[in-house]
Amino acid sequence: MTSIQERIKSLADEQRKAWEVEGKPLADIAAERALTADEHTKFEALTRAFDSFDDRIALLVQQRDLEARAVSFAADLLDNPGAFGHAADVRKFADQVRAALSDSRTPLDYVSNLNESRAISTREGAAVLMRALSVGTASAGGNTVGQTFLAQLIEPLRQFSGVYAAGAYVLTTSKGESITLPRLASFGAAAAATEAVQIGGTDPSFNQVTFGTKKYGDYRGASNELIQDALFDIEGLIIRLMGENIGIALGQDLITGSGVAAPQGIATASTLGVTGATGVGGAPSWDNLIDLQESVLAPYQPNSAWVASNSAVGGIRKLKDTSGRYLWEPNGQAGQASTLLGAPLFRDPFVAAQGVGAKSLFYGDFSRYWVRVVGETRIERSDQALFGSDQTAFRAVLRADGRLMDASAVKHYIGAAS
Repeated sequence: MTSIQERIKSLADEQRKAWEVEGKPLADIAAERALTADEHTKFEALTRAFDSFDDRIALLVQQRDLEARAVSFAADLLDNPGAFGHAADVRKFADQVRAALSDSRTPLDYVSNLNESRAISTREGAAVLMRALSVGTASAGGNTVGQTFLAQLIEPLRQFSGVYAAGAYVLTTSKGESITLPRLASFGAAAAATEAVQIGGTDPSFNQVTFGTKKYGDYRGASNELIQDALFDIEGLIIRLMGENIGIALGQDLITGSGVAAPQGIATASTLGVTGATGVGGAPSWDNLIDLQESVLAPYQPNSAWVASNSAVGGIRKLKDTSGRYLWEPNGQAGQASTLLGAPLFRDPFVAAQGVGAKSLFYGDFSRYWVRVVGETRIERSDQALFGSDQTAFRAVLRADGRLMDASAVKHYIGAAS
């Protein structure tokens, strides 16, 4: 059976071959003259194909990472089964996880289909096993699944949020009260010193960053006939859709959020790096890209990345340097992002499209952007909430916030006003 890593490499090779054989010749033609209608249609189809390659590679990378975590999880269980409940039950569950890794499905697909799949939660220092998505007590309306499901809800952010994919730091707290953290506002400065004269200099200054929470939720009912008669795992599908929907809602705020009762989006928090030229519809030039990259201070450069809208990526892919070489490079290494000027490039569907006055491109160290999540992410299933209509109710809730901890770490490009 082909390994995930081999599938990732195969897709990366296909993407590069398609670029060399079909994409590059068309881009060369576009640099010399306007494309014909047929050539334009073909180029648009190739663009969609490249995006599809990126998406498929990203999903396989997610699957590879999930399998690695599953392997680690099963190993922990087998190393100390008595700490997680009845030893025989824990060993059985660990064997089921390991068996999933030899299946063609992902561990999450496999576990969601187990009749007795379990999640780990901790209460008063003792770990207990609970049946995932089981019906709880009547008063509770369904079991709450704890932090084990946080990864499943956050996972879609890698697909729907370029900020998250570029390395945003995730701060997980057990409760949702506001958190205020100090932040260095200025470094202070030294001064020239004269013999026998009081040494001068200015003090550093500090301000504060406060993290609150915004509540994101998804609620839906499924008829019991559908659940009973479906030829596939409808409950697993509902959970995945909830994770994607919440990921989309949070991902949008990580870009455009105002910071008032919501995350402070990177478009709101970042500082101006460079403004584009007039008369080009907001498109960045090669010089603009260099200027934006160099507007970020050297200490941030080793961890820096690009985050851009799809239209900005499309424009950048057509740019050439003075030697006629394309600046954009397709995915040349398995599981790695495309690169621009040596730094990884991530698409984000919520970044403004390339245009006049639009912030369509960001560059910097996104690990300085913190995403705060409240750890007790809730996935709940209830047979009682929609009892009158003979439906089963599903509810997912995530509380989160986002703040750029260092305004100098990320800079944006903005198209000129005309």
